[in-house]
Amino acid sequence: MKEDGTLSEKTLFCSMGSDGMTIDKEGNVYLTGNGVTIFNKKGVQIKHINIPEKWTANVTFGGKNFSTLFITASKSVYTLTTKMKGLR
Repeated sequence: MKEDGTLSEKTLFCSMGSDGMTIDKEGNVYLTGNGVTIFNKKGVQIKHINIPEKWTANVTFGGKNFSTLFITASKSVYTLTTKMKGLR
């Protein structure tokens, strides 16, 4: 960080914008928009989860072991049980 409070040595993680996001225990980042797009911690896309709606707004891990992915979309909320666990 610079003395004036601005960031230094910035690098672009990925070129995709997002309304909502979450991260899992391995450092993978989940971004919403057209479904859910998953990037590894280096910013490389590793997966895409299709959602049968035009827009996804938010995503988070929850449930008993933080292994359920909750996805809010235009008209619905979707849940997906995963092998991955989110951060608490």
